[in-house]
Parts: sequence; C-alpha cells; structure tokens
Amino acid sequence: MSWSQPSEGQPASSGRRTAAESGHPAWCDRSRCTADPASQVDGYRPGVGGAHRSAPIRLDLTTVTALAPQIGEAYLTRAVAPWPCETYLHIQHGDSDIAMAVRDASPLLSALRLLTTEAEAESGWSW
Repeated sequence: MSWSQPSEGQPASSGRRTAAESGHPAWCDRSRCTADPASQVDGYRPGVGGAHRSAPIRLDLTTVTALAPQIGEAYLTRAVAPWPCETYLHIQHGDSDIAMAVRDASPLLSALRLLTTEAEAESGWSW
C-alpha cells in the first residue's frame, strides 16, 4: 500500500493562515470544507455547523490481494460546535468508510509502522 498527495485542487502550503487567524485548522482544505463556525456563536445549533475537511490522499491498494476497487482515500474531518471537537481520520475504500479519532489512530499507526520496520530490517529492504 502506498499513498500520494493529489495534484489537483491541493491547497498551497505557503501562505496558509493559522487556525486562530482563519477559524480553520491548518489541514483544512477550504474547497472541501463545510464548516461554518459563525453558526455556533450564539450556542449549539445541531445540523448547521458543518465540518472541516482535509484534502484526501490517494491510497494505492494494488498490492493488497482480493480488494476491488484497488484505490481508496484517506482524509481528516472535525465537526464544528461551541466546544472542542475530535479530529477523525477517515479511510474510504469502495462503499466502506472507517473512521477513528486521530488520538486513537496515531498509536495504532505507530505500532503498525514498528511492526513493518522490523520485518523490513529482517528482509534487508526498506522504503
């Protein structure tokens, strides 16, 4: 499995405003974002806050056996509310969408990287 940044519609990394300046996290792709922080200024209003959303990264799953389609994507989201909200990692493949809080995904991904690094070292190849 490999990943790459999409070339179309990718926001430029230079000149980005901070979350405090824009009301959007640095990873938020404004062309995909539905967040309306102003909608929550006077208190929580369900269904109107939208969500911050990152640009997707392409997941090439051609090396994974028995998967069709062989392309997926991953992206981040965070709901808008008057209180702090979790950021979620979404992995989409076909009709499946797996979502987990980034705070839960990070240790899992670190553990998988450690496991694969050990196998790479044993086999004599690396990225």
